[in-house]
Amino acid sequence: MNTVDGFPGFDPAPGDLQGDAYDDVDAEALLGGLNDEQRAAVTTDALPLAIHAGAGSGKTRVLTHRIAWRALTGRDDPRRVLALTFTRKAASELRSRLRLLGMRDQVAAGTFHSVALAQLRTWWRENDRREPELLDRKMGMIRALLPRDHRATAALDVVAEIEWAKARRIRPEAYTTSAEAAGRTPPLPAPTVSRIYGEYEQQKTDRHLVDFDDLLDQCRHALTTDRRFADAQRWRFRHLYVDEFQDVNPLQFDLLAAWLG
Repeated sequence: MNTVDGFPGFDPAPGDLQGDAYDDVDAEALLGGLNDEQRAAVTTDALPLAIHAGAGSGKTRVLTHRIAWRALTGRDDPRRVLALTFTRKAASELRSRLRLLGMRDQVAAGTFHSVALAQLRTWWRENDRREPELLDRKMGMIRALLPRDHRATAALDVVAEIEWAKARRIRPEAYTTSAEAAGRTPPLPAPTVSRIYGEYEQQKTDRHLVDFDDLLDQCRHALTTDRRFADAQRWRFRHLYVDEFQDVNPLQFDLLAAWLG
C-alpha cells in the first residue's frame, strides 16, 4: 500500500476501475468467514456509514473487507480511497490486511498527521512557502517555559492541557475562559497555562516550527481557504474510511469535514 507517512510519489492516474487494483478474488469468497452482521456492514450501500461495535468484535476486519469488497464490485475506485488511522502501526496493519484480501498497492492508508503533512507539503510548494521544521518533541520547549519549581512535575500535564486546547482550536488568549467553561482542572493556574501556551506558540513562530496539532489545523485551513487546492485533494481521495472513529477529536473531525467538502 502507499504509505502516506512518506507519500513517495503517490499520484493516482485515471484509468479503468477494474484494472489491476487487486488480485483475482471472487466477491462472494471475500465475504466468507463473516457473520451476518459483519456481512451486512460490508455490503450495505448506505453512505455515510458508522460501525458501532465493542472491542474485539471485528470492526477493523469489517473496515478492510468493506474497502476490498467495494473496490472489487466497482463501487469505489481503490486509487481514490484513503484509509485514516491513529497510529503508524495501525496503518501498517490495515495495509497488510488489505494485501491478504488480494488488494494490490492502490489504497492509501496513513495517520491523520501524515496525510495532513503530505498535503501541506504540496500546498507549501505550490504557494512558494518555505516548509517549516516539524517539532516532534515539544516537552523540552514547554518545560523551559514553566516556573522553575514546577519543571520536574508539571511539564507532562501542561503539554496535555495545551494539546486539549489545540484539539479544540482554542487560542492561548481564550484558554482561561474556555478551560473554566469546560470544567477543566489545569495542572497550574489557568492564567499561567495560558501564558505558557502563548509563549510556546510564539517560539514556534519565531523559529519556523510546527507541531503535530499545527499540521492538522494548517491543512484544515488550506482546504477551507484555497478552493483549487481543496478540489485537487478531494478529487484525489473521494472515498474516506476512518479506523476507530470514536477516538476522533474536534480538530480531527473538522479536518475530516474539510477533506470531504
